[in-house]
Amino acid sequence: MNLSDSDFELFGLPARFSLDKEALTKAYLRLQNQTHPDRFANASAQEKRLAVQWATRINEAYKRLQNPLERAIYWCELQGEEPRAQQSQLPPALLMQQMDWREEAEDIDSPAALEELMDAVAAEKRRCLGVIAREIDEERDAKAATHTAQALMFIDKFLLELQKKLEQMEDAS
Repeated sequence: MNLSDSDFELFGLPARFSLDKEALTKAYLRLQNQTHPDRFANASAQEKRLAVQWATRINEAYKRLQNPLERAIYWCELQGEEPRAQQSQLPPALLMQQMDWREEAEDIDSPAALEELMDAVAAEKRRCLGVIAREIDEERDAKAATHTAQALMFIDKFLLELQKKLEQMEDAS
């Protein structure tokens, strides 16, 4: 094992969007068992420091690969793309949908109506996850996957805004 291995290499998994979650969890538990700092309680200071580095690296990689959006962004980054740094290049249809959603959200005054909008946005998120799975696993198209990841980042952010609005509505009632 090498600290500079990719997350996929670290867990012995193919660099794909679609992952075997059971294999990921098994690899994580195996690595945690091998490198957990408690196993190095009687080791030298350098070995203890290295164990902490490994535990941190493994935890971060596991968290990243468990989250579909973070996994997609990471895959794009491995291909030389920077989904977080680039100007968002959302497709025109999503830009229009975004404006419609925002207008609809502004006019909503009931939790039930807001939950309906959240369901519609979540459906679009599921659709985009299917698209990015194809772009990464079948087409190996990092540029297209980067654009879809940017759309997913917007959708996630918007869903958080809607969740916050729902919580405020529920607190007010």
